Amino acid sequence: MNKDQQDKEDKEDKVVANIELNSIEDRLNGDGDGDGDDTESLKSTDAILNLENNSSATEVEPSEYDLNPQLNKFMQYCQEGNLTSIKEIIKDIDINDTFSDGITGLHWACINNRLSLVKYLIENGSNPNKSGGDLNATPLHWACRNGLVYIVDYLITNEYHKADPNLKDGQTYNALHLAVHSSNITLIIYLLLTCVGSNLYIDEPDGFNRTALHWACYQNDIFTINALLKFGADISKQDNNLFIPLHWSFMKGYKIVLKTLVEAGSDIFIKNDQDKSSFDIAKDMNCINTWQKVLKECDLNMKDNYQPTKHWIKPNTGKIITFLSPYLFLGISLSISQGLLEFILAILIFFIGIYLVNILIIPSYLIDDKPLPKSPILAGIFSGTAFWCIFIWLTKILPSTIFHNFISNVTLLSIIILFIWSFFKAMFINPGFVPTPTDNSIILQQVQELIGLGKFDTDHFCVNTFVRKPLRSKYSRYNKKLIARFDHYCPWVYNEIGVRNHKLFISFVYSLNLAILLFTYLSIKYFDIIKDNNGYDTDDEEDSLICGIFGDELCFGFKNHNFHFNLIIWCCLQYIWLVILCIVQTFQILKGLTTWEFSNLNNKLSSSRFNHSTVPKDFNDIVQEQNQQQQQPLKKPNELNTCLNLLGIDQFIMTVKLSIGSLFKNKNDVNYDPLTIDIPTNYGIKQNWKDFWIIGDEKIRNIFYLPIEDENNLNGQIVHYYKLYELPPKKSTEIV
Repeated sequence: MNKDQQDKEDKEDKVVANIELNSIEDRLNGDGDGDGDDTESLKSTDAILNLENNSSATEVEPSEYDLNPQLNKFMQYCQEGNLTSIKEIIKDIDINDTFSDGITGLHWACINNRLSLVKYLIENGSNPNKSGGDLNATPLHWACRNGLVYIVDYLITNEYHKADPNLKDGQTYNALHLAVHSSNITLIIYLLLTCVGSNLYIDEPDGFNRTALHWACYQNDIFTINALLKFGADISKQDNNLFIPLHWSFMKGYKIVLKTLVEAGSDIFIKNDQDKSSFDIAKDMNCINTWQKVLKECDLNMKDNYQPTKHWIKPNTGKIITFLSPYLFLGISLSISQGLLEFILAILIFFIGIYLVNILIIPSYLIDDKPLPKSPILAGIFSGTAFWCIFIWLTKILPSTIFHNFISNVTLLSIIILFIWSFFKAMFINPGFVPTPTDNSIILQQVQELIGLGKFDTDHFCVNTFVRKPLRSKYSRYNKKLIARFDHYCPWVYNEIGVRNHKLFISFVYSLNLAILLFTYLSIKYFDIIKDNNGYDTDDEEDSLICGIFGDELCFGFKNHNFHFNLIIWCCLQYIWLVILCIVQTFQILKGLTTWEFSNLNNKLSSSRFNHSTVPKDFNDIVQEQNQQQQQPLKKPNELNTCLNLLGIDQFIMTVKLSIGSLFKNKNDVNYDPLTIDIPTNYGIKQNWKDFWIIGDEKIRNIFYLPIEDENNLNGQIVHYYKLYELPPKKSTEIV
């Protein structure tokens, strides 16, 4: 007796047990009179005695599996994927034969992801539309329920006998419903591209009038919801209980799901058959606070019956005000900060100003849990600092030091021009948005290419933008686009850093570091000149902590040029994290890595990612070992992590930690070490450095070129990052 027969008999035993439990419950509930109970008890006793007398006869009766051993073996071989044995036994049976359950060999081959066997059975006449099992489902239904993309692809597209995705199983679910139940976004995208519109209605209801979108919302599967909405799923469809998809999304109450549905136009006031609106359901499901937050982030005014909020300024104007406001706050704070009380007041003024911008200006164009890093205010803090430094240099330092420190002033002028140009260029340039096809046939072609390669998964296909992922690319949740050679999102330049502005960003960071050093140096020289011209004598002043720490020149600045002195201290504080950023970025460039890639290398030490791959084990006779890993829970960032991320300190800590770890690594230790493994994009320190700065041939002029579209060097040759699907090969000397 095989495993499936045993499971079937166990199921029958459970049914009998349930019947007995029900009869016991009836007696406990007092159903019937006492005499009836005695009579029934006697009858039951007689039945048991008769059953015992006939038990021997029942045990010797052969089952249908015993009566047809060849078919039983065939089913077992289909479950195991034993193609060799099936080719031998197929001569003695009909390929569509079944037992009383109606399950064919193709059913078992499909649910066990045996692609080569599925192909053989279909080619030899197996019917992919034959229903069987307790749910009266087809092999396509079984494959969809388990999210098996490659099996579904062959069943639908084979040239022998195509499966019909419109057929429904015993629960009235079609292929799309079951794919949604599987939560495999790659399968859902495949069905949307191949079937919806021509062979399948996206809003086809089940027996309870629930569409695929209803089920996706019930599961709070945001990827599936976005995909269905992209293909025109109706958010206003009601099921038999008058629930719209929004109502079902409260079952788990994920904010991102609720927000997506509201932004898509869901009616928040429509009521179900119990006369409950979304507000009532949210209260019943204990997620009313989340619901109120969603409505706020969707910019709906509670005081105006949740109509769109009317702002007193336009979004673009709000962004400009946000960007320029730190110029004012910094100027005031640096002017009044002299003693302890003034210093505390300066800090209060600065943070109160930021707070007012956060609650009054930023909501005109951005409503979010943590809006500040996603707004231009941090870029404004930098540019405001640079503005006041340039102002002091032009009005104070330059006139006094032009002859004494001519070369330093000219150098500083050149660096100022460089970092201003690189800053604004990096801010406004397209960082490298990968073009998204608007024609679904092109997207389907990319999907079919990936299926042919065994790479149709979320590592190689972007389920947010529906485009094949180039190597080194990443989806940006800020711009909602796929970015080629993604490095990181930088709030200090209010843009993503990608293939087209990474060189600009590094030029900006390097030049800013030099500018701070030169500004500080010239400021000290300026104080020295002014001190001598004014006949200032430190012996005439009381000793102070500042004078003891910084020396005569800065002591003079502290006593007589408070704004200028505070500006120097502020710049030096900025210089600390800028140095850290320079170290980390330089290290990554020399290793041939981006910030994103370096973070992923470290994450592999402790976790794995689920990429929705369902490549059959017999696909090209290669066993996939890494695609069956379970998804690890992601760590939720807190305020400290956000701060470290903004300053780049998290990457610095990671670099130091891994570097120290590699120094003390035991030679016999086989654990994964991201600093010693072969990095595919590492072509050697010298080559990596040249690849970053040079586009094209190794000529001086090519250092100053920026990518026109997506071109950049990799291993000394130009590659196009929008369509980079294979890395240039390494030489034998470059392989670690």
